[in-house]
Amino acid sequence: MHYTSNHISIEVLMLKLLSCTVLAVAACFSTLYSQDGLVPAFKLESNDIELHRLAQPSTPFNKVGRKFAILGFESGTFEAWAYPLKLLRNFEFSFFVGSSTRPIHARDIVRYVSVTPEATTITYTYQSFTLRATYVTPIDEPGAIILLKVESTEPLTIVCGFLPVLQPMWPAGIGGQYAYWDDNLKAYIISESTGNNHALVGSPAASGISYTPAHMLSDAPNEFRIEIKDPASVADKFVPIYLAGWKGKHDSVRAVYKRLSSNPESYYRKNVEHYKNLRTSTMRVQTPEPQLNLAFEWAKVAFDNLLVQNPDLGKGLIAGLGASGTSGRPGFGWFFGGDAYINSFSLNSHCAYATTRDALAFTQKWQRKDGKMAHELSQAADYIDWWGKYHYGYIHGDTTPFYLVAMYDYMTMSGDIDFIKSSWESLQKAYDWCLSTDANGDGLMDNKKAGLGGVEYGALTGIATDIFLGTLSVRAAFCMSELAQVAGNSEYVHKTSEQLKRAEKSFDAKFWNAKGAFYSYAFNDDGNQVEEISPWASVAALWNIGEQQRLVQSLEKLSSSDLTTDWGVRSISVKSKYYEPLNYNYGAVWPFMNSWVTTALFKHHMPVQAYNSLLATARHTFDNNLGYITEVFSGSHNVWPQEAVSQQGFSSAGVMLPFVRGLLGLEGDAVNRMITFAPHFPADWDSVKIENYRIGASVTDFSIAKNNNNLTITLDAKNAIGYVYKISPALSIGTNIRAVRVDDQPVSFERVVSSQTIQPILEVRAKDGRTTIKMECEPTVELLPPVTDSRTGDINKGLKIVSFKREGDKLTLNVEGLAGERYSLRVLNAEKVVKVDGATLKGSIFEISIPKGKAGEFVPHKVTILIR
Repeated sequence: MHYTSNHISIEVLMLKLLSCTVLAVAACFSTLYSQDGLVPAFKLESNDIELHRLAQPSTPFNKVGRKFAILGFESGTFEAWAYPLKLLRNFEFSFFVGSSTRPIHARDIVRYVSVTPEATTITYTYQSFTLRATYVTPIDEPGAIILLKVESTEPLTIVCGFLPVLQPMWPAGIGGQYAYWDDNLKAYIISESTGNNHALVGSPAASGISYTPAHMLSDAPNEFRIEIKDPASVADKFVPIYLAGWKGKHDSVRAVYKRLSSNPESYYRKNVEHYKNLRTSTMRVQTPEPQLNLAFEWAKVAFDNLLVQNPDLGKGLIAGLGASGTSGRPGFGWFFGGDAYINSFSLNSHCAYATTRDALAFTQKWQRKDGKMAHELSQAADYIDWWGKYHYGYIHGDTTPFYLVAMYDYMTMSGDIDFIKSSWESLQKAYDWCLSTDANGDGLMDNKKAGLGGVEYGALTGIATDIFLGTLSVRAAFCMSELAQVAGNSEYVHKTSEQLKRAEKSFDAKFWNAKGAFYSYAFNDDGNQVEEISPWASVAALWNIGEQQRLVQSLEKLSSSDLTTDWGVRSISVKSKYYEPLNYNYGAVWPFMNSWVTTALFKHHMPVQAYNSLLATARHTFDNNLGYITEVFSGSHNVWPQEAVSQQGFSSAGVMLPFVRGLLGLEGDAVNRMITFAPHFPADWDSVKIENYRIGASVTDFSIAKNNNNLTITLDAKNAIGYVYKISPALSIGTNIRAVRVDDQPVSFERVVSSQTIQPILEVRAKDGRTTIKMECEPTVELLPPVTDSRTGDINKGLKIVSFKREGDKLTLNVEGLAGERYSLRVLNAEKVVKVDGATLKGSIFEISIPKGKAGEFVPHKVTILIR
């Protein structure tokens, strides 16, 4: 102990000497800043996706970059991470007015919060002052900047307090941390005895007021104060606070601190440019629904925030972020292979291919020798024997087939064949491992040999194969066949073809529940089904695995009130004996599940149910951590459990995937040079604009305009020669499509009819420049999706459309509503309605009265509409 104390004393002396040098250099670096270190105030740029509201002190907010994260709450309290290190927690402000000795706590006077991708501003108001704290986390620096704008009529002292931590993410740990105030640097230096992990927190306008031992961290907060004796002197300035940290030597961390303090405005500007580029370089959409437009743009930001540059492990996608409090992991701030593969579909959907490739390449580094892909990797793995002493790394069986599916999706959308060829050995090993887990030879992977699938714990894990793993078994065989063709491996083309046939046959035979008319959750070793209807069945529906009508029947079951709530789909039926509303796998609502269910509903031409489901998830963008979607919600109330991660990547997939591949109906195949545009818009939408949709080298802008009798689709293309557009807009069933013209020339087309829609299908050879497609239509009675506006804390109460079919001149709706309640359903072209049973037509609204029953329970009801 005596040696350690001496060692630290010498180190402290050296650090203080070095700090003097750093300050001298910083003073000469720029003439922009005054000698007190204050920053000339600059105007924050306006942003049309800015979100703002009255602040909610206990509601989360995050500001993150590739190397650093501020994870906090709208009170202004936060913790700071320089990946993989937790630097501090419980950073918070308090204020003293004039000579007062009574603190004013920031959480008690917080008023507004304003969020843009580049910065978050929290406003505090008191009778004698207003203070705006703007948080900026640079994209590529392990640090952050807080800019304080003070408007006060009296002298003001700002006290900043925090608890130093300096610990790597769980399960790693280090000891010997200490912290002290360096008055030359005007910052707390947090370090530890090995000299390999460091943090700096301070302000050039501050003075330290905490005593800390030389050999340990204090139990009391470290504090520094910023005294503003003359408020007029800071009227045109920001008072800056800087945070920096890193796994490395002292001088490298000090260099970060120096860069941040030398020109903080430049980091704000770089953030602005980064997020502008994110918007312009990826797909852009404008629809008649502002909430969807905003949710789409913020989903892009949410996924971008998950790309992390770890100093030891490299660049990859983490799963999510949330304040850790006293624990050691920031939400799901580890690298999760399965989440990366799930999120790759959303990244590809808005054409963020570079991020997808980075994420996929990162996961390849952790593939096990037998071919199994890693499920999760702590960001602190370099500190510990992660793969040897911990069992989490390869716990999931679904991760490996999902890797094959994700690689195929990336290839088809981006056209990056070279990446597939260079990855062939990895793909082959992964596929062979999948085959090795099929103990009973039915073509489907076995959970007991492969690992976890859709459910991670509890009564439904002791099974042979669950439907999620079974679905991935089938899809992986198909995708591997396509990948093998690109790689030029005829052996695997044949091998996968035989495997696919066997898997498809087993899937339908083993999962279909004829009695219940749905695909069951799982089957046991004896072949008996686990007769639970689960949202995991929608993954099969998304990829058309199973018999078409059976998939539709399963989706109708998922659309009932047993599973669908006004804020998303439950993970299990409310009528199941296993149902628990707050249980992650047994009743909670996952926006992630909604991504599969909603997309499948659109793909099976059930847009009336699908649109409301999409809006349910999109609204979550604005109800908790502004701009981001929480991991999970209660199955009984529209509210999130306390332990739910506030910024979960695959929750944003609940917006991105169904919005692009469902509502917009956009998918591309760069290998076969095919682009599909099959929009399923609400009948009252008159125009939509889509820009910068990139498939391979091609770039296409789409616009669609609709009036009562005509639908016009315009394609503006670049580098698209050789591509074919498959155009198939979904129109309300009963619409008479009289003629279709392409650039004023009449063309033939195919009609495809489903229960809710009719689609004219035609193929158009691409050309560079503009192509105009006009469809002359006679409209019919068109039902609009029910409007369900669920607020935080609400119970499930909205009208559920279970099925909607038209036969001849009769429309039949099977709905569910609360017993004795009355609902409204909007309709276009109501003059064509001849007769209604089960509802009353008043103008352009059907009023539906649900029969009486037990209070608070949903009751089925049928509406039939005769159409002229």
